[in-house]
Amino acid sequence: MHTTKNKPSKCVMARLMRKGVNHQKNFTLAQYGTWQKAEAAAQRWVKSKLKELPPVDSGKGRMTKRNESGFVGVYAQLNKNQHNKNFSEDIRWSARWPDCPNRGGVSFSARKYGDTDAFICAWLARKHETVDRDWILNKLKTFKKTKACAKILRQKRVEFV
Repeated sequence: MHTTKNKPSKCVMARLMRKGVNHQKNFTLAQYGTWQKAEAAAQRWVKSKLKELPPVDSGKGRMTKRNESGFVGVYAQLNKNQHNKNFSEDIRWSARWPDCPNRGGVSFSARKYGDTDAFICAWLARKHETVDRDWILNKLKTFKKTKACAKILRQKRVEFV
């Protein structure tokens, strides 16, 4: 792990990445004589480097450039449906998180709940990491009247009409 045998360059490369910074060192056959000795040296370097570097960041809760909603794990989906010769589009606000029991997360139709309520439901699902739709819809009734809800809606980046 963390090492690669580079046959064309006749070396073992050891690499670690932390916080976007690559830490790398090459262990050449010219220096160590055999692949086995070069690999052992690379493993020792990795082991010592791991002690001085911070642990790997899980990435949970990290905002990315691709985020369009303004909240981690909350996103809009456009579903196109065809029934016979009729086409319809449905915008759904969805929430997903690591270890979510539903593979696709949980989503709420903007057509059924309205854009604002569907967004808030997805936000609540993500914040509380729950797929319990009854709990989410009951929580929505009281949460909509709070200042916290108003603040979240001000941070929302995408608006569907």
